[in-house]
Amino acid sequence: MTQLAELHDRLKWKSREVDVLLALDRIRDSAQSERELVAELLNTLTDAAEAELGLLWLTDEDTPGDDLVLRGVVDRAQLFTGEAPAALAALARQAAAQPTAAFLKADLQLGERRLTYALAMPLRVGEEQLGVLLLLSTDRPFDRPEQDLIQKAAGQIDSALRHARLVRDLQRRTRELETIFRIDRVRDTQTDFQAMLNTVLAEICSSLEAEAGFIMLYDAAGRELELRALTDDSLLLADEAARALRQTALDCLASAHIEHRTFTSGAVRAVAAAPLMLRNELTGVLGIVNRRERAAFTLSDVQMLHAITSQMDTAIFESLQTQRLRNAFGKCVGPQVMNRLLTTDDADLLSSERFPITTLFSDIRGFTDMAKRLAPETLQAVLNDHLSALSDLVLRYEGTLDKYIGDCVMCFFNAPERQADHALRAVRLALDMQRAHRTVMERWRDRLALPPIGIGISTGETLVGNFGSVRRLEYTVIGYDVNLAARLCSTAEAGQTLISQSTYDLVRDFVVAEALPPMTLKGIIGEVRCWNVTALK
Repeated sequence: MTQLAELHDRLKWKSREVDVLLALDRIRDSAQSERELVAELLNTLTDAAEAELGLLWLTDEDTPGDDLVLRGVVDRAQLFTGEAPAALAALARQAAAQPTAAFLKADLQLGERRLTYALAMPLRVGEEQLGVLLLLSTDRPFDRPEQDLIQKAAGQIDSALRHARLVRDLQRRTRELETIFRIDRVRDTQTDFQAMLNTVLAEICSSLEAEAGFIMLYDAAGRELELRALTDDSLLLADEAARALRQTALDCLASAHIEHRTFTSGAVRAVAAAPLMLRNELTGVLGIVNRRERAAFTLSDVQMLHAITSQMDTAIFESLQTQRLRNAFGKCVGPQVMNRLLTTDDADLLSSERFPITTLFSDIRGFTDMAKRLAPETLQAVLNDHLSALSDLVLRYEGTLDKYIGDCVMCFFNAPERQADHALRAVRLALDMQRAHRTVMERWRDRLALPPIGIGISTGETLVGNFGSVRRLEYTVIGYDVNLAARLCSTAEAGQTLISQSTYDLVRDFVVAEALPPMTLKGIIGEVRCWNVTALK
């Protein structure tokens, strides 16, 4: 070859290289799916190397061991019949072990023609194996420029495939979150427990492309596993199918992990079942049956089932009464009280009734005027510090945290759970609140002079229950002693804990207190006797 011919040949390959790299750039930016990306990449590279057969094998994260799966074929000579011969698969595995693009001996018979030459390119990003590109020819050996071209294209192929997988993973995660969000909406809007189960199951089957699904829950005694929801009754027409579902469910409960299995015959081709948990105890099984357009559920399907069931609010599988209790008390009582309420047999916890209640109000003296001079960020920070310290104490004493009114904390005792020592608990809490707030004052001493708190407490027959409207109900207390506690709080001087006569009568043997002169309080008829508690005996 003359020098001019060599120069012409180099220019031809350089021009082809630029064209191929630009084409790969366009494909990477415009492809709408991994399937479209694979098809266009393979077409471009098969043409660039003038190969008769182009094959793209990709690792499949949806099968055990990251096996290579044939995902793309370009057959210029009509050699390929659809099924990849074992020798081709072996050649792909051999190519995957190569460090870079390489010429391999093919020697494969396809139909009436023999493939003799192969150009192989392993595809990987770092240590992650993505797949293998195979270009084959019957009678023309690939030359060095073609190998160099494929080698240079590899970087863009790798990054394009990696990007496509990241997009697919993001789409899958988005689908998970959307499903969980829809399930949350079902929980919030459905009032019938059975309807809730049916709707949730349908959502999961739709998201995981399952032909059917089932939910089995333990009975009230926790002994027998009962079928509570099924999207396709025809699955139970065959005894064999019913046995397959039940055995998978039992195995799932025995292992406390997802069970995933396939069947070679019968109406049930594949089952994936996940255990359902309630307060760390197994309550049942949620299963999906027969993956659409596949013989089995993929590893991605199983992972998504795990993600959905592990993040599903267990309230879906609780009784409606339990759900109502969580809604009413979940944020105003501590976890120990909540657990006791969930296990109580009392069905009237949410009904309104009148019985003795001890109510406590706490308020920072003069804070309203101080707040007018504080920057919003400072006001928010100091309020959060104060309210957090006092709220933690309320829950520690197993009180019910009713509400915040600015810097004021309102709580009460003896409901929803009865407490024989409710008055003493409130007084003990008040003294600890005083100490806790002094600690908060010390923390803020260098930034502002935070005033002390005043506390008011009263005990008496009080109406307790849900009050409000159909749009918003609030579990709270209403009555004379609630108002009296609020007025005593307003009257208390900095650092004082004022308790009514009715509260003092219940705690007199346990506290050190001084009687104050009778006083007239706004909204309270007659003179009021009260006591300032200074310590416990």
